[in-house]
Amino acid sequence: MRRLALSLSLLATFAATPALADNIPETARIVATDKLPEGLTFTEVTGLDVGQVEQVVTWLDGDGEHVAVFANTSKTGVKDDTRYDSKVLYVTVFLKKNGKFQKVQNIKEAVQPCELDLTARFLPGSVTVTNADEDAQGELTFGYVTRCAGDVSPSLMKVLMLEGKQKYALRGESRVNLGTETVGGTFKADFKKAPAALLEHAKKIWKATQDTM
Repeated sequence: MRRLALSLSLLATFAATPALADNIPETARIVATDKLPEGLTFTEVTGLDVGQVEQVVTWLDGDGEHVAVFANTSKTGVKDDTRYDSKVLYVTVFLKKNGKFQKVQNIKEAVQPCELDLTARFLPGSVTVTNADEDAQGELTFGYVTRCAGDVSPSLMKVLMLEGKQKYALRGESRVNLGTETVGGTFKADFKKAPAALLEHAKKIWKATQDTM
């Protein structure tokens, strides 16, 4: 199987930016940004006009130039004298051809409405672009947690891997140390027909980020 040397440009705004370089070829270049590429709008990413771009990742593989945008939208409201919060995470992947952006994948995760403590965020250090199966397509891996609760308990956690139009997932709970015991940290894998190397990489990301609330 032909080994592909992925040409990568990682554009990040997470506080733990250096962690994005883990497992990335030496050709990787990291630059802090929250700007969309010219010709791409926030509406094309989320379907809405207002929100925040958190991170942009671009890479080049056998299919061409890819752009993945990590974004969120949020709002606060009042119903029956009770305040609630809502937040939606988006990861939208585009393939740029002839100067135009074609949408390849669109991931959307919502927590709404929440009257308690809301958590919905991407996991610092979870974003990688790899070619673990040594084919002509790069794999974008990332993780996030979501939660609406008023106590100390695990968050719902996912580590997703996108390769072309294929999506693989680890779904479970983050791990929490309660002092007398540790709870959570388990997951179920949905990697049917995926090469073993892809699952192993996803497990590595899970293990490295599972203690994030």
